[in-house]
Amino acid sequence: MAAMDLINTRFGKGTVHSGGTGNPGTNRVWTMKQERRTPAYTTCLADVPVARA
Repeated sequence: MAAMDLINTRFGKGTVHSGGTGNPGTNRVWTMKQERRTPAYTTCLADVPVARA
């Protein structure tokens, strides 16, 4: 985190960021399609996929 802060201080805010925060700019190439999400995406546990190894 200290290295990220140093790089952002030297080259400008938002030069580097963690991948989980997404693209901070206004020119996003890809966004999640929220309109295709099921209305019960958080309420029906039977719809949650299970991964088995």
